[in-house]
Amino acid sequence: MDIKEIQKKATMVSNRYALSQDINRDDDWYVLKLQEEVGELIQSYLSFTNRGRKRDKSDAEIKGNFADELADIIGQTLLIADHHNIDIEDALENKWFKYLDK
Repeated sequence: MDIKEIQKKATMVSNRYALSQDINRDDDWYVLKLQEEVGELIQSYLSFTNRGRKRDKSDAEIKGNFADELADIIGQTLLIADHHNIDIEDALENKWFKYLDK
């Protein structure tokens, strides 16, 4: 699966969620939701690295939760790109992958 297909699927999931929860996703929502997800990632990371509460979860559950939060960050980032018509593949090429040619 390529990144454009992943972005399309993430958008479909988000559209369903917004409809079912009656959420108005304006320009601010996308960035604010990303900030919320970053907070959840940090909380999960603290548990994952034994610096936060485990909440009666096994190490495997904690690692799974950390993976889920990473997925949320990537998904939300793709939603922001889609909402603003940004080609994330081009953005990665221009920002990150240009250093591979040096």
